[in-house]
Amino acid sequence: MGLPVFRDCCCCELKWGVLTVGIVDIILTLCLGGGNGSGYTGGARIVWFLALVIHVAHIVACVCVIVSVFKPDKRLVIPYLITGICRAIIDTVFLILICLYVRIGDALFLIVIIVAIIVLGIYFWLVIYSWFRKLGGSTPAD
Repeated sequence: MGLPVFRDCCCCELKWGVLTVGIVDIILTLCLGGGNGSGYTGGARIVWFLALVIHVAHIVACVCVIVSVFKPDKRLVIPYLITGICRAIIDTVFLILICLYVRIGDALFLIVIIVAIIVLGIYFWLVIYSWFRKLGGSTPAD
């Protein structure tokens, strides 16, 4: 069984769903990537810096996805697929670090936001993957 492929996104054509995902993902990535990292030390600071680099790369990849809606080219979608996986991994690591080193009550709002962004990120990744398949990546979608 392979990954699911969507024919549409949120009751609209996949093309416009991809455009919406690209814009919303930029906004969510900007919301999550804030802060200056000065409160972190050691390994947490390294994870924060790595997360910052991945999130900046992911914003660039989102712009490429938006461009791919108007100029269909599967090569424009590949950076999103890569940074989307990296972002999900680093956000999960960051979530684990927060749960381990910060009292849950003090960071509950942040934890809820990160979990929501991870879940949305997985859905967004599947939508973009469907777009990649539709553009002729791997085996074409119907």
